[in-house]
Amino acid sequence: MNRRRFLGQTVGTVAAMSPLGMGLGRAADEDPEVMGQGKFRFKREKDWSFKRDGSAVEVADCHEFVRTRSGSLILCTTNTANNLIEFSPDGRVLRTFGTTYPGIHGLTLSEENGEEFLWITDTNRRIVIKMDMKGKEILTLGWPKDSGKYEAENRFCPTETAVNPVNGDVYVADGYGSDFLLHYNAKGELKNAYKHEGFQCIHGVAYDARDAANPRLLVTSRAANKLFTLSLDGENLGHKDFPGAWICRPVIHGEHVFFAVINSGRREWGSDFRGFVMVLDRNNEPVSLIGGQAPTAGAEGEAALYRNLDPKPFLNCHDVCLDAEGNLFVAHWASNKTHPYKLIPA
Repeated sequence: MNRRRFLGQTVGTVAAMSPLGMGLGRAADEDPEVMGQGKFRFKREKDWSFKRDGSAVEVADCHEFVRTRSGSLILCTTNTANNLIEFSPDGRVLRTFGTTYPGIHGLTLSEENGEEFLWITDTNRRIVIKMDMKGKEILTLGWPKDSGKYEAENRFCPTETAVNPVNGDVYVADGYGSDFLLHYNAKGELKNAYKHEGFQCIHGVAYDARDAANPRLLVTSRAANKLFTLSLDGENLGHKDFPGAWICRPVIHGEHVFFAVINSGRREWGSDFRGFVMVLDRNNEPVSLIGGQAPTAGAEGEAALYRNLDPKPFLNCHDVCLDAEGNLFVAHWASNKTHPYKLIPA
């Protein structure tokens, strides 16, 4: 099915069948500063940034967030003065740590016996690191030579991890390398390495327990504009197509999945910021495009995915995180050292 036909059918179906109905586009019409539709409508909190002692903390490329059990957020940035920044939702910097991760990219939080751990991927050093919340490195996973899947070490470049909270198994997405999804046990021993047709820059992986009796993996194939669902053993259970939407990692929040869409409908990279945030329902169908055009019947091509705002709503958005109050934080890559944005429900 070609891109235009898909969008005419899928987006039109969402508009017609969604409980949000045909009023999806009303928010922007009523208030041009409101982005999103239905239950997921937000306004940017202007001039928000995180500070310490009244001064802004410097960032570089801001890649991903996690939210801790205490309610604070941790951001990873490629600035080696402070690779990891923990801050409160109101912008107070609680601490900074990590200075040896020039290519820090993925950030995942896991819990073992009541203790939290961070998993990071570094695309410069081409490694995965597990650390405790004090920054002590516990485990390092590098080039999986013994898998027999790689011709050379430089063909491995991990972008993301997911951790099974039940048995501690670790899944590593080799998104900037050879597009294998690597499956390790809790000790870091390789169990499997596989990829499926359509894996093209598998940028993110997430453990999906929305169906608690039947947990799955969600894998984003960013360059192919696809979201895959896999069994925990790697069986391909199908995928959703989102033509033109370069989706980063899946962020599961309650019954919904959030994505930063780093760009829409183009393959060029640069300063023509055309990203938005996509929200999917329990069936992985879009219900809101925050900073994008509302799904409407008859929309075709990029018109179904992107609303050309000036100024653009986001700057190469790369990840999202929600706090306990439902505020949405958006991180940006290649954005001239811009702090994340904070969006408040509208």
